[in-house]
Amino acid sequence: MVFKDLTPEEVLNLIEENNENMLMEYLEEQHPADIAELLEKIPDEKRLYIFNSLPPDKAVLVLEELDYDLRFYILNNLPYKYMTHLLKEMSADEITDFLGELPAEFSQKWLDLLEIREREDIRNLLKYEENTAGGLMTLEYVAFPFGYKIRDVLEKLPEMAPDAETIYYIYVTDKEKHLKGVVSLRDLILADPELTLEDVMLTDVKKVDVNMDQEDVARVFEKYGFLGLPVVDKENRLLGIITVDDVMDVLEEEATEDILKLAGTDSRTDIEGISPWYRAYRRLPWLLIALFGEIISGAVISGFSKALEAVVALSFFIPVLMDMGGNVGTQSSAVVVRGIATNRINVRELWENIIREGFIGLILGSICGIIAALIAYLWQGIPALGLVVGISMTLTLTVAAVLGTFVPLTLNKLGKDPAVSSGPFVTTTLDIISLTVYFSSASLFIGYILQS
Repeated sequence: MVFKDLTPEEVLNLIEENNENMLMEYLEEQHPADIAELLEKIPDEKRLYIFNSLPPDKAVLVLEELDYDLRFYILNNLPYKYMTHLLKEMSADEITDFLGELPAEFSQKWLDLLEIREREDIRNLLKYEENTAGGLMTLEYVAFPFGYKIRDVLEKLPEMAPDAETIYYIYVTDKEKHLKGVVSLRDLILADPELTLEDVMLTDVKKVDVNMDQEDVARVFEKYGFLGLPVVDKENRLLGIITVDDVMDVLEEEATEDILKLAGTDSRTDIEGISPWYRAYRRLPWLLIALFGEIISGAVISGFSKALEAVVALSFFIPVLMDMGGNVGTQSSAVVVRGIATNRINVRELWENIIREGFIGLILGSICGIIAALIAYLWQGIPALGLVVGISMTLTLTVAAVLGTFVPLTLNKLGKDPAVSSGPFVTTTLDIISLTVYFSSASLFIGYILQS
């Protein structure tokens, strides 16, 4: 029977109606990722019911798709023997990531459930930093030593495939496990069975060092478009492989981290298990910068109070200037941070990047300035006011683009994370600049404005 996609409510109705046969048929047709998504949307007690309805081989795949909290909840509420079985069937890199996040007492307890060899493999993986190639890699790969004939490899491959993360690449090593070459599954199938691996392998193997940062690993995948990459140590010994699905997780993680940093926080401040005091501590410095910056902005307004009293219409355009400057500054900063992260911006060309983004700001400022000037003139009927608003908008947006580019590039040159610069710091600085530009321009034309 072919099912349409059922809503969580419809699945719950099957459970309430005790329609186990239809539920089993539906779950059998669903992809593990879809079942994992379903489990996240229904109550806890129903989650266990559905998970226990899955055959063990599919339950393992679903378990690997779940986030940390739900995975822990389900495993911790399963019968001991079944939990042990599922843990043993999970891929090495998934178990490593999961156990690495567990509290120490759970991590050691569940690690002891594994076979001795599996336990040692996990311990070896846990010794690598989480955000490195070693922390991403899995030990479940296909490799053969020199001398194997293609015929022998093809005979052994079906035995090895179920335990391997991927069989698209077959690696060739010497007796000391030094990486010597790689053969794609396609080339292996098409090759003469009597040839050896050395006859068909590629010796220019793209690989990553075990200590390479995960962002750099992601860039290698992006550059070459591979489905997997071998991980080696300094002596070029094959330690494991990284697959493209692991890199996709990295990209999502890094993007989330950068977005949080752009808001003046970081990824550690918005996850469960971190105290509110620590979250507040991480955010407070940037908010204090914003607080003192806005106090300075208030002082700027106070300094031009006479101009405001003389022409109340000047106050109408204060929020417009401040918000537009903040928007352009944040946009420029986001573009630069993203460019640095993806290596699309050469940080050594500091002034070239600033001039380019400043020119963009000038174009945006000129267009928005003309529109704002026309609106101010048509609304208030004061030509000089329109001129002040137009000039201020043009200068503010140009400066905003320059500042939004300069700050992250400069921080990056100083070895600081540029993602933390773009939130409160840039917008608050721009508030001060935009107000100063606006009221300075107004002071020059105040006589013309009053005459109108």
